[in-house]
Amino acid sequence: MIDAHLHLTHNGRSVEETIAHIETIGAEKAVILPIEDGDGEFGWMTEDVVAAYAQYPHRIIPFCHVDVTREDAVGELEKRADRGIFKGYGEQKQHVRLDDPRLARVLAICNDLHWPVTWHFQEGERGYNGGIEHLEVLLKKFPNVRFIGHAQSWWAHISADVPAPSETLYPTGPVKPGGLIDRLLVDYDNIFADLSAGSGLGGLTRDEDFAAEFLARHSQKLMFATDCPCGDGKGAGTSRGSCFAQLSLPVLERMVAPDALEDILHNNAVRILNL
Repeated sequence: MIDAHLHLTHNGRSVEETIAHIETIGAEKAVILPIEDGDGEFGWMTEDVVAAYAQYPHRIIPFCHVDVTREDAVGELEKRADRGIFKGYGEQKQHVRLDDPRLARVLAICNDLHWPVTWHFQEGERGYNGGIEHLEVLLKKFPNVRFIGHAQSWWAHISADVPAPSETLYPTGPVKPGGLIDRLLVDYDNIFADLSAGSGLGGLTRDEDFAAEFLARHSQKLMFATDCPCGDGKGAGTSRGSCFAQLSLPVLERMVAPDALEDILHNNAVRILNL
């Protein structure tokens, strides 16, 4: 099993606790995602991922990230790519819109590198990568980028009915067929999704009849992931008292046929991330 979405020192977790988290949930390794942002909201640096990877190369799949608002973002990303250790880019989680030209110049480098890019899509006044309706333009413009969708607005668009972000970022109730992400996953070979966090879990459990068909339809496009902040793989340090792996794995095991489950838990990540 591979966890396709995890962060170092999330919620104050140490590097050693992050490794323990990977092992405790039964994963072989995890994608470790930095987030470098200009306003200091996260400050999860690429160099910290590099240092952890040097210690635990058999547990960590290293991604890199740059603050796309930096004037030297392209040059900095090229330097990082030249190191030859990174498997992709992200998590792209900044207060920019998808039609921002500063984002496009970074994607052009990722396109040249044939890299996967992990995205946090969250609409709203202080959202991240807003304007999800522009995503299809980017899919066409950068066909070599493997877009990996994640977060609240991504999973809200599993349904054709999407409430305004001011109403809720975690919609519940029956899914109306014809949602944006359902269509994009069918129409484009270069878009995928990770099933992490409360948004991924909510997207699957709000309408389990629809979700079972969604999982079967896109079984080659989806990756198991947690984005979990707990300290031990069991829920320590979180208000819910459980790890996202403990919550999502039973759902997947209940809904997905064994062969497809192996794809979602492992094989898809190997293929999508070029492992």
